[in-house]
Amino acid sequence: MKVSQILLGFLIASARFLYKEDKDITTTYYTHESEHVPYAFDGYKIIQVSDFHNAWFGWRSSKLLRKIRKIDGDVIFVTGDIIDRRTPNFRRSMNLVRQLVDILPAYYVTGNHEAHYRRFDKLEQAIEASGMQNISRRNDRLYIGNEYIRLIGMEDLWFYGEDGDHQVKEDFERDLEHRLEGKGDRFTIALSHRPELLDVYGKYPVDLVFTGHAHGGQIRLPVVKGLYAPHQGVLPKYTEGVHEKNGTHMVVSRGLGNSRFPFRVFNHPEIVVMELKRK
Repeated sequence: MKVSQILLGFLIASARFLYKEDKDITTTYYTHESEHVPYAFDGYKIIQVSDFHNAWFGWRSSKLLRKIRKIDGDVIFVTGDIIDRRTPNFRRSMNLVRQLVDILPAYYVTGNHEAHYRRFDKLEQAIEASGMQNISRRNDRLYIGNEYIRLIGMEDLWFYGEDGDHQVKEDFERDLEHRLEGKGDRFTIALSHRPELLDVYGKYPVDLVFTGHAHGGQIRLPVVKGLYAPHQGVLPKYTEGVHEKNGTHMVVSRGLGNSRFPFRVFNHPEIVVMELKRK
C-alpha cells in the first residue's frame, strides 16, 4: 500500500472521529436531594442547554431537539452563548430558541458571547418575543400549584465591564446579594454562565447554580480531564459535573458547540438533566 493511500485513510478516519466527537450528543443525568425542595417539586426534571454557539446538529437542530423531546422534563434552562460572536448565525440560534419554547417553559441568561455580539439588541428582542424568559437581569419563580422555587438570573461578567477587572467581580457579587434579599429558606436556583465564580455563589444561600462556559475543557484525557477552559486556563478545575461549596451545588454543563477552537476530543456535546428530590 502506498504512503499516500495510508495518509489518505488516516485523514479520513481522523475527520470522521472529530465529526462524531462534535456531533454525538450525550445526555447526563444528576439528582439533587434536599429537604429544601418543595413537596410539589419532588421528581421535577430540569433540562440544561448551554453554549450552543449556533452549532449544526442537523436541519433546524433536529438531532438536538429529538434528544430533548425524549426527556420527560419540566423546564429548560439556557445558560448563555446561544450564539457565537466570531461566526454568528442569528437564524440558526433563534430557530433553536423558538423550538425549545414549543417543547417546555424555557429560561435564559446571557453568556460572554452575547456581550460581544454586535447585534445583541436584536437577539435579545427576538428571544423575549419568542416567549423564552430572559432572566439575565431579574428574578422569577417556578410554580406548581401554590408552591414555588425561586429563580435568580445573572448576566455574564462582560456586561459589567472589562473581564478581569476586580471591580467587575465585586459588582457582580453585589447584584447577586441584592437579588437574594428576602429569600428566607425558599429553595433557590441561580442561572449564571461562569463556573469559575463558585467562590462567589458559595457565599450566599443559593441551593443550585447552573453554569456552562468551560466547554468541558475542550480536550479531555483520563486522569487530567479537561485541558483548557476560558477564564480558568490550563487544567481547569470546573469543566463538568456537580461541585459544592458551603452548601451551594453548582452544575457545569460541557455545552454543545465550539468557539475559537473548532473541535472537541473525548468530550461529546452534552445535555444536562437534573432531577430534584425531596429529602
